[in-house]
Order: sequence, then structure tokens, then C-alpha cells
Amino acid sequence: MTQIDLGNIRINWRGAYNSATNYVRHDAVSYQGSSFIAKRTVSAVTPVQGDDWDLMAAGTDQLTQEGDLLIHNGAIPVRLARGGNAQVLQMVGNQPAWRNQSLDPSRRVWKLAKVNGLGGWYTRVYLMADGTIKACGYGGNYSNGDSNGSHIYTPKRVATDNPDVRFVDVFSGGMQHYALTADGEVWSWGFNNYGQLGHGNTINLAVAKRIEYFVQNNIQIAKVIPGRPNYYDHACAYFLTTDGRVYACGINSNGNLGNGTSANQYTPIRCGALTNIIDVSTSGLPHTTYAVQDNGSLWVWGYNGYGQLGLGDTTNRETPILHPAFNNVIKALPSCGYNTAGSGPTGSGLVLLSDGTLWSAGFNGNGELGLGDTTQRTSFTQIALPSVTFTDIFVGDGRYASGGGITDQGEVYLWGYNGYGQLGTGNTTNQLSPQMPAGDFQGNVTRAAFGGGCSYEGCILQAGNDLWGAGYSGNANLGINSFAATNNTFQRVLGQSGVIEDWNCYGQGTASWGLGVLYDDGRVDACGENNSYGETGTQAGNLHDVATLTNVIF
Repeated sequence: MTQIDLGNIRINWRGAYNSATNYVRHDAVSYQGSSFIAKRTVSAVTPVQGDDWDLMAAGTDQLTQEGDLLIHNGAIPVRLARGGNAQVLQMVGNQPAWRNQSLDPSRRVWKLAKVNGLGGWYTRVYLMADGTIKACGYGGNYSNGDSNGSHIYTPKRVATDNPDVRFVDVFSGGMQHYALTADGEVWSWGFNNYGQLGHGNTINLAVAKRIEYFVQNNIQIAKVIPGRPNYYDHACAYFLTTDGRVYACGINSNGNLGNGTSANQYTPIRCGALTNIIDVSTSGLPHTTYAVQDNGSLWVWGYNGYGQLGLGDTTNRETPILHPAFNNVIKALPSCGYNTAGSGPTGSGLVLLSDGTLWSAGFNGNGELGLGDTTQRTSFTQIALPSVTFTDIFVGDGRYASGGGITDQGEVYLWGYNGYGQLGTGNTTNQLSPQMPAGDFQGNVTRAAFGGGCSYEGCILQAGNDLWGAGYSGNANLGINSFAATNNTFQRVLGQSGVIEDWNCYGQGTASWGLGVLYDDGRVDACGENNSYGETGTQAGNLHDVATLTNVIF
């Protein structure tokens, strides 16, 4: 059986319908030239539109005509295509769409790695259309998969201990990386100083290895949430199962793994008794963790030194706690930081409710709570914007935190630390309450993220098919053809060469960060710091920083 997972679309392709076969939900079959998908457990029920089956695509010739959803080539993988046009089904936002894919699958990128906060370090990781993983950049601790620990200047395939394995998703957390198969198996490689790779030891890995704990216990993983470290140390990882449980491994100094102890874990261990979880988010060091349940409840645990758990105190929690104030959470994001004196870690949190309101708690020395002052809060407090309805939130997770939200009108608001002009307000003054930066993008913003490492931070916005950047660009990080440290207004990112499918702000370390853009035909452009490790993947030699988006060499 081949499973295809495209975000909101999951298909278990079972081939031609057989009346003697028992089918379960998501099983798809061909029958009389059409394709059907099971809506529930089905036994000896002929495929027809109704209670048991949904028609995916009608066809007159066995799944080879224009409009067909699936073509089975007789071997793994099943190709998502229609007709002879080599078009594949991909997710664009929350909707499926057909995309022309003419590149060789070994050179065509399917997905950019999902990164938590400002993850990525000096390594870039890509999921290719043929199901393999490629990486480039920093080779220390085998982050890029090179067995000699050498830096790689253009993407190279990451080896696996099973050369035939193929992946459907990839996740990056600094210098440790994770890949997911269609069967819910997790493979990991790279830095492993705290056991964050989940193999029961602290051995760094150049070759991606399957986490056997999940296989042995019949646990299928839907998503990996790497815990972003500060610099590259103090790492952990969270694993969300297909049935909504949460497991974790790695550093646990503040109870952030949620298993009732503060002892590091080298093998995945369950986070409390959580069930029906749909999303998990964790900050960088010292790791505060939030989980959202399918009923809108919020669970919190880990570091709470500044009240970022919102429970009215500053006591760490080693097991998940149901937050009493919310039952309608859409998204919840913790962030780390350091106080203004630089003497220790801080942290704050931002929560979006289904009514479009925002709530925040924790450290507030730079106005990162958006409450109009710099007063710390140990309970979640509403950000006062009564006429505004938010649909998404994002936070900076560097040395000095910032916050942001996107409204139902496509407008973006930003607040908090602004030392490099990353809020786009025309100055470098911290903003204690949400501000709308000026720009042609307002009214059309669909996505935004903070990028950077430590204190060298910026912000990227997407409006339509355009990207805009503000903030630190001392290493050409914004792609605006500027090496100025401060850019206090948003400028259009230069060098875009297609319809944007996805993009990432990579960051970590000192000034090292950059931008990667995936286009709908599978090409990738990148920009940013590149003069040490070749992390942009755009130059085979003679490395230098890349000031505008430039094609990655696959």
C-alpha cells in the first residue's frame, strides 16, 4: 500500500477494487475507469458515490485521462497526475491545485523543510520529488549528512540506512533534522548531543536512521516539531502522532518534555496523557511548550520563569497543564529571548482565539506582549485592538522577541523589538503596541515570519506573489540587494522567478540567516549569508553572500 499525504489530503492507494478486500478510511481504488476513496470501513461494497465511497475522479480510460486524480505506474511511488501533462496535485494554501512539473524528480523540490521558529542553523534541507532528501551548507556534527563532516556547497542527497526509503515530509531544527514516510515512520540525522534524534544515545549521525521506538510500539507520526536551540545546543524534538498523542526526546532541564521529570530523554517518551492534539509549538532555550487540542483547549508546560505559561505564577511545569482561561484556541506560540541586560533567558507567549482576538503573557521588556507597556504578565492578557479580527499570528524567537498578526482584511500588525527596523515602522524604536507598517502589501498579506539568529533579526511578508523584507541585511539576508544592517521599511524581495509555492526564513547562530523560496514548478531560489559554508546552495565555489534570490543548484 502506498500512502500519499498532501497536508489536508491523505490517500492510501490500493489499486483496482477487489470485493474480497476490506478497505478503511482514506483507501483509494480504481473501478470501471474512475477513482473512489473510502469514507469509512468498507467490506464488499461496490464503489459508488454514497455513504461508503466518494468519487475522486470520473474517467473512461483506466485513470489516464485529463481530470484523473491518480495514475498508478505499477510500482512505488504512485504518481499524482492527470493525462500526459505530468501535472501533480499539490496544496496551495488550504486548497489542492494542479502544478506543472517538468523537471527531473531528482532535481525538482517537493517541499522545503518545516522549521520551528528561527531554526535552520547553517544548513538547508530539501524534500525532492522522488522522495529523497538533499542538504547543503554546514557539515559540523553531520548536519548536512556528509560522512566526513565537510561543508557542502550545492545540495547533495542525505544517505539513509535503507536506500529504498522514500519520504513525504521533512523538518529541521537547527543542526538536527527529521524526515517522515507515508507510513508514519520517522528518520533522523545530524547533531544529537541530548538524544534529540530519538535513537537511545547521543551519537551524531551522518546517515539518516529510522527511530525504532515508534515502529516497535506501532506508533505512526503525523508531524515532527523540532525544538529550536539557541545557537546549536540544548535541543529537543516533539512528535505528534496520527491519533493526537505527543511524544518527545532530548533536553529536559525545565520539564519541557512533559513527562513529569527534568531528566534528559534519549528515546521518545510520551508527554503526559495528552490526546486529540492537533498542533504543538515550542520555543528555543529554555523551552516552553504549548499544545492545542481539537476542541480548542490549550495545554502548557516547561519553562515559566517569566509567567509565559499564563498560569498566574512563574513556576515551571513538568507535565502538561490544561489552561483554564481558553476553550477556543486556534494557534498558540511561545517564544524565548534574553532580558535587556543580556543576563539570562526570558520568554513570552502569544495566543490566537477563534473570535480573532490575541492574548499574551510573559516577559515584556521590549514590548513583545503588545500591551502598550513593558510590564511583565503572568496571566494571559488581551491585546487591545477591538475593531480588528486576526486570522494568524507569528513570533520572533531570537534574543529579543517580536510579535505579529495577520487580519481577515489581509493587513499585518507588528510589535516588540525593532532594533534593526524589522517592524517596518521607519525607525528602530521598539513598538509597545501593534503597528501597521506602511507598504503596498497591506490588504493582501497572506503569510509572514520573523527570521534571523540571536539579535540579528528581520521580517518577511508575502502579499500575492510578492515577498517583502525589513530588518537586518548585513549579509544580504533580506534579498533586497542591500548589505545594510538596518532596513526600517519594507522593500520588495528581488530576483523572484516564478509562482511561489512555499518559502522559509532560515536562521540561527550569529548573523547567519537567509530566505528560501520554492516555486510551483519545483525550482528553489535562495539568498543570504553564504561566505562560510555555502548554505544557500547557489555557488559551487568562490563563496560569497547572495544579495538577491538566486537559483539553487540541484
